Amino acid sequence: MSASNPTFLSTEHWDGKLFLSGWNAADKTRDIIAPGSGEALTRVGIASPKDVAEAAKRAKAAQRGWVALPYEERATIFRKAAEIVERETAVMTSWIVRETGGIPPKAGVELHMAHGILLEAASLLTQPSGLLLPSNGGRISLARRVPHGVVGVISPFNFPLILSIRAVAPALALGNTVVLKPDPRTPVAGGYLIARIFEEAGPRTACRSCRATRMPARPS
Repeated sequence: MSASNPTFLSTEHWDGKLFLSGWNAADKTRDIIAPGSGEALTRVGIASPKDVAEAAKRAKAAQRGWVALPYEERATIFRKAAEIVERETAVMTSWIVRETGGIPPKAGVELHMAHGILLEAASLLTQPSGLLLPSNGGRISLARRVPHGVVGVISPFNFPLILSIRAVAPALALGNTVVLKPDPRTPVAGGYLIARIFEEAGPRTACRSCRATRMPARPS
């Protein structure tokens, strides 16, 4: 296992920003307060209706290049993402505990499941992408699964990492791009953490996530 990256979850990445095909300054910001201590943990960007529209536009444009990548390359990105979760367990545990008000074992459950979900997403890319359907008259009837395009994900606060990544990872693996809105109370564990994982794991087209606090008014 490679050594931990001390800047992986540095707040400098997202302080007052959205992830919109890269880190971009937001017009509006919000302080994230630790529910257990009242400590201000970080400051995040709040997406406007204009940001949401731009995120969807960029996600749509990126999807064509993402789905065109050979499936082996996409699978490699998800395996690398799983390795990053293992490598950065300590710092991610700290963020999940402080931001959600949970305890370390609860954070451990989230990270363990996130790791498994990423590996499962990688395995989806080597599975059959269609079915041979029943047919009469000697004909062959085939059904092929194709990406939807851009998928919107809205996740809650209680298990923010699991409840975001279980939707984001499979959608990405199957050739979609994703606009993600985590709960405004847990934007790091439910959003920015995932953006950083995929930012380090592969090309930026692999993740379309940012923050918003209202719909529609919605990430890349």
